Amino acid sequence: MKMKTYILIIFAAALFTISGCTNLDEHFYDKIAASNFYKTDEEINAGLMNVYYQLGASHNWLNQWQLQECTTDHGMCPWGDGGVYKQDQLHTWDAAHGPMRDVYTGNYTTIAAANSFLATLAIANPPNLEVISAEVRAIRAFAYLELVDLFANVPIVTVEKLDPTNLPKNAARVEVFNFIESELKDAISKLPSLTTVKNRQALFPRIAKETAQAILVKLYLNAEVYSGTARWQDCITTANAVINSGLYVLEPNIWNAFAPENDKSLELIFAISKSNISYWDTGAGNWTDVLSMHGELKGAYRNGKDMNITYNGWGGPSVLKEHFDIYDDSDIRKSLILMGKFYDKDGNLLIDIQPFSNTDIYNFNSPKEGLSCIKYQPDPLAVPPFQRNDLVIIRYADILLSKAEAQFRLGDAASALVLVNSVRQRNFSPDKPLLTLTADDILSERSREFLWETNYRTDLVRFGKFTTIHTKWKLSDDPSYRNIFPIPQTELQTNPNLKQNPGY
Repeated sequence: MKMKTYILIIFAAALFTISGCTNLDEHFYDKIAASNFYKTDEEINAGLMNVYYQLGASHNWLNQWQLQECTTDHGMCPWGDGGVYKQDQLHTWDAAHGPMRDVYTGNYTTIAAANSFLATLAIANPPNLEVISAEVRAIRAFAYLELVDLFANVPIVTVEKLDPTNLPKNAARVEVFNFIESELKDAISKLPSLTTVKNRQALFPRIAKETAQAILVKLYLNAEVYSGTARWQDCITTANAVINSGLYVLEPNIWNAFAPENDKSLELIFAISKSNISYWDTGAGNWTDVLSMHGELKGAYRNGKDMNITYNGWGGPSVLKEHFDIYDDSDIRKSLILMGKFYDKDGNLLIDIQPFSNTDIYNFNSPKEGLSCIKYQPDPLAVPPFQRNDLVIIRYADILLSKAEAQFRLGDAASALVLVNSVRQRNFSPDKPLLTLTADDILSERSREFLWETNYRTDLVRFGKFTTIHTKWKLSDDPSYRNIFPIPQTELQTNPNLKQNPGY
């Protein structure tokens, strides 16, 4: 309870972080003097917990899903919500798009919390200052990775307070890339390796050396998009560091990586904790299946087996038939998308889930349209709308497929094929390996493997296909500026030094 008390104190002192990057200069009135605090591990953990809390609180799955999945053939939501899902799907968003604003300001909330804690730590000067600061800077680097991916040209802010007469300007995308790389490489040199930790789970989901390396793999995978220069060999080298640590393995069943207690999974490298039983719990719960499952699925059986769904879903985010059709029928991953008739234990029909049928978006023929996704296992102990499943950010399969793609890009298709098949293998019985490998094969495999893990738009941009994606409703190509999102209008209004991204 003592740690929780500290957390509340620090959280109250950091309420200034609820707004965007242009409001990072607000004054503290209840801040505990650094000279009198952050002297013990418990006090430092309390302050560090606030940074993780901001990361989890701002990393709203639905907002991320809208930008990364609903803008592709992976998803659509039949809810109205002011037409934002229609804008996502048709690529007609503008700078007033609410979820886009929330992702932008949410990441700067995390950055603000990190900057504040780093400044206070520097004054307190605890014995482990270098290690704790490296962990906080890695969190901040991850927030900037999301910003550089989605918005490209964003301000780099590393100070606790801003001069209101000289607010920050956009940094060029390559500058943000270089900043993230430098921060992660420095953090990697200082953070402890999980190979030296006796109780690895005791540190989960905190960032260790291997976590920062995994984030760096993602940066290098997209280096050509972010900086103009490909870094495929660096991607391979950094992926090898994660692989050779021996810390991570693929789950025998992909579903295990998304179970209600997936914090125990050795496939997870980086996640947002939703356990609700740990000081490091960084959010109230995971909404993914509650949002996507139809209410009539409560108590449903499939092929005579209880699906263990004990609560009503909201029937929202749904998978498109275009994506459903790219799976082989024997692929286990296809079974995580629900279509067709589902019955109760007595054989009575509960629901017949069908794909979206009308070519007029938002003109649905049935409230049962839209394929549900149960990739995050339904939690039998859920307290709706929250589940205990940790929100997966990076898992080992992504490191393997990232290395495979980098090998392929450098001309080593044979080695890439071995890695791609090593990930595919668990999804087929008997095994059904790919015999050859093309760039389209890699993209398709990533699409199947990482459905709804909020990175598909990033993959499509890297493969040059985001602006040419077509679905039932989106039939035409986009101009290239749609590869990034606009700086939110609210930020432009509060900071005259910011410039809008080209095309918006």
